Amino acid sequence: MINSPFKMLATDYDGTIATRGKITDNVAKALLQAKNNGFLIAIVTGRGFDDLLRICPQIKLFDLIVAENGAILYFPSQDKIEPLASNPPIEFIAQLMHHRIPFYQNTIMATVRRRFVKKVNDLIDEFKFPIHIICHKDYGLILPLGINKAKGLEKALLHFDITKNQVIGVGDAENDLDFLDFCGFKVAVGNAEDTVKAKADWIATSDEGEGMVEFIQEYLLA
Repeated sequence: MINSPFKMLATDYDGTIATRGKITDNVAKALLQAKNNGFLIAIVTGRGFDDLLRICPQIKLFDLIVAENGAILYFPSQDKIEPLASNPPIEFIAQLMHHRIPFYQNTIMATVRRRFVKKVNDLIDEFKFPIHIICHKDYGLILPLGINKAKGLEKALLHFDITKNQVIGVGDAENDLDFLDFCGFKVAVGNAEDTVKAKADWIATSDEGEGMVEFIQEYLLA
């Protein structure tokens, strides 16, 4: 086992370890190598929970999944799901339908195209709904107040004997910022947005999953 002050490698999914939604064999091998050296491996993603299970056949490799941008915890070894929030209020959904705003309902999180975010925020303000929107690339992620990636990971750490300072966070996009702020060490893959790179303690030269491979081989296990 590597002698390291860090105990968990927590990574975003899309654009970080996954390319077009898939984890390559090379990335899976590197993650398994980190796990075999004593690190807990976690996904912290804005992707819908059911969609993640469908698209990620390597799910059992991970010790923890924080899905739907912090709304759901999943422990693959136990096949245990722990929701951290409730669905958006039915009155809010009714307003989206009344104003003909197309949306997709995940297990808890709802999503809209980014061009509808202002209209949705106006509805939230008008009716004082206890929800907020986190923008992520082309989408707005609709969640209960207080739910984000950092809060989801914070809740998850209660199940493990580690602190946030023992977590390495890896990300690429704006919805990773609060999560990276929470972690003791911050990593950006090569394709990460400038705001993510500005926070990073270590920046990969390679993009997406190959950036994770680079970090594991050249820094974490070096």
